[in-house]
Amino acid sequence: MKKLYFIFVLISSFAFSQTKLEKRPIQGFYFSPELSAGFNLSNIIQGNRDRDNNPNNPPTNYPNDFSYGFSAVAGYHLIPNLSLGGGLKYSYTTNNFHILYGIIQPKILFNVDDGEPIFIDLTYGFQLNKSVVDNADLYGLKVGKLISHRKRLSQQAGFYLEGQQLGNTGVTFVGLFYGLTIFSNKNYNEYGKD
Repeated sequence: MKKLYFIFVLISSFAFSQTKLEKRPIQGFYFSPELSAGFNLSNIIQGNRDRDNNPNNPPTNYPNDFSYGFSAVAGYHLIPNLSLGGGLKYSYTTNNFHILYGIIQPKILFNVDDGEPIFIDLTYGFQLNKSVVDNADLYGLKVGKLISHRKRLSQQAGFYLEGQQLGNTGVTFVGLFYGLTIFSNKNYNEYGKD
């Protein structure tokens, strides 16, 4: 028992004798509107398969060539490397697919000590409206960078890969996105530090 007390006292004195570590920044509450545009990667893959299987016939023209959309996500930056958000995403895909998704979006941040971290968003979405298809859903992966712009404001841009199940058709889109992040902690980026 004496050894346990000794270890406890030793650890306690070591912990309290350390200088205070610099607190790593978090954004606090945030809101991120975003625009995106991509093309259907599945069409390229399927077109190549058709050409390989039927070299004398031209590849079939599959629908859903392009997708455009915008989203709005609100959330909280929990710890320096992780935030959790949710919101809405509107997606228009050619051939009249207008789909409004409810989305859940955790964000993993890297290089947070720099004022402009790199991030990965994991997105899951479920259809909220009536459209050409019902029960559509999406799974997405985004890789981008937050670029400090003003106090409480950053720009974000990068690439995304998104799988959508549109009725009986599964499609994969790859594209670009651009957005803004407005956050509550004025000291998060270099513009807010005094």
